[in-house]
Amino acid sequence: MFDKMIKILKHDRYKFLYSEHTSIFLFIGFVCFNLYYFSNNFFRTFLNKGSNGDEDYQNTLYSISDITHKKIFYTSSQPYIFISSFIDYFINIPKISTRLVSLVACLFLLQYFIKRIISNKSTFLEKIYKSTLFICAIMITSQMFIGTSDFLAIVLIIPPFLIIIENFEFGKINLNLKQSILVGVLFAISVATRPTVLVLILAFYITFFIMAGIKPLFSKENLTAFVTGIIVLFMINLLPIIEQHKIILDLKEVPEATGVNWFQRNYLMAKYWDVDKIPNTQWLSTQDVIDFKKENPDFVFPKNQIDLLVKEPGLYFRQMTRMFIKAMYSSYRFMYLLFPLLFLSFLNHKKFNIVDQANSANEKSLFQNKFIIIFHLLSIVIFSFLAVKLFEFRWVIPTMILYSFFSFNYLSRFPLKVRFLVYNLSFLTGIAMYILFFIKT
Repeated sequence: MFDKMIKILKHDRYKFLYSEHTSIFLFIGFVCFNLYYFSNNFFRTFLNKGSNGDEDYQNTLYSISDITHKKIFYTSSQPYIFISSFIDYFINIPKISTRLVSLVACLFLLQYFIKRIISNKSTFLEKIYKSTLFICAIMITSQMFIGTSDFLAIVLIIPPFLIIIENFEFGKINLNLKQSILVGVLFAISVATRPTVLVLILAFYITFFIMAGIKPLFSKENLTAFVTGIIVLFMINLLPIIEQHKIILDLKEVPEATGVNWFQRNYLMAKYWDVDKIPNTQWLSTQDVIDFKKENPDFVFPKNQIDLLVKEPGLYFRQMTRMFIKAMYSSYRFMYLLFPLLFLSFLNHKKFNIVDQANSANEKSLFQNKFIIIFHLLSIVIFSFLAVKLFEFRWVIPTMILYSFFSFNYLSRFPLKVRFLVYNLSFLTGIAMYILFFIKT
């Protein structure tokens, strides 16, 4: 399959590209740049005395020593706030408590995946390279230094995805009862922590439909997970459901009294960015939208994404194209050559593998690779469609983590020279991108 690539690598002229000595030199440089960047982010973000982005959870923490049912049930992102409040009971620094939850969650995630990565047969040097690339792909996002519910939701949503993908074979989701219940519980807690994961769950099952048809979606295992998830979500929101007939979710809301909603803010930002009225790094406030309405009383805002697509398809498609290109760049920026590498899975067959024919480890692995690619790209497309204004890569960190993990598994099947070529070019690309970044900043 890769005869031409291997033929080139056999030529002595290109030996430096896959040389082990070259890789060690590049690896040291790559690690130095990353350590500088991560330590800088730690001090600027994790130890920041001010707020980072959407950090306002510290204002909703409660005292564990004076806990009540209402405090637990009526706070948004109940799991995240409860854990943050528990940590804050000991350190009494609300901002740091919320950030610690993200950091500790990240460490648990890294520990699990690194353990699995190094368990695969490979040389000691390769295990170091793979572990480093995986750690850097996650750490470069800096989300683990921020006191929001994002990273806890990431850690909660990845295991059920991985359990289902790895146990899907011969057209069936081969989960036992305990695994099905665990999947449902984790789905429910992740949704209660950060509702945006619902988009990922939707993209996940749409991918299943594309790859394997509708039958697995209605399997006993899936239905068990679904019912379990509904029950757990009901229990987390028991008091609000009984008293107010609603569930509490961690959703951004603009006060109704302003006459403005989030879609209008996002739409106006997208419109301004599209004509270069404001830089795409500048965000509009609710007051900006109020002022716009006063200055343009006859202007009618689109009601939602569908309405915008009908009325201004050009604007919508331009925005989606920009967001998709940015997402592709970010995917390469975080995963380097691992990102395009996995696409080679499609070269094995002209069509998708039919799952019923996946009767070998090789076929199953290729199916998983294709599944992850489509899952990642589909998540980006759906988020871009919903966002209107700007794609934020933090939304698809779970798919990026799974993508990286399966890329390492796939890389192990290549000849040693090809593997070192991927390592060396990834390290070199990372160094070059850091140099450009530091020059600009």
